[in-house]
Amino acid sequence: MDQDKRGIDKAVEAAGSQQALADALGVSQQRVSQWVVRGYVSPRRAQEIEIQYGVPRRELVNPMLLDLLEQGE
Repeated sequence: MDQDKRGIDKAVEAAGSQQALADALGVSQQRVSQWVVRGYVSPRRAQEIEIQYGVPRRELVNPMLLDLLEQGE
């Protein structure tokens, strides 16, 4: 996979399509499309995607959330 791709794009690619990712997670394709536009998913969904597709959760969540978590370490 391309190192420059965002995590959500890697997840869609690993699943095969937005619809396939949606089906695997039990959400609508429209929800996945929203994630793609926004660029990130919730921490809960990030964990599910990491388990199913191997995309690291830190690549899937809001970068601002990561910054906050890292400041607290």
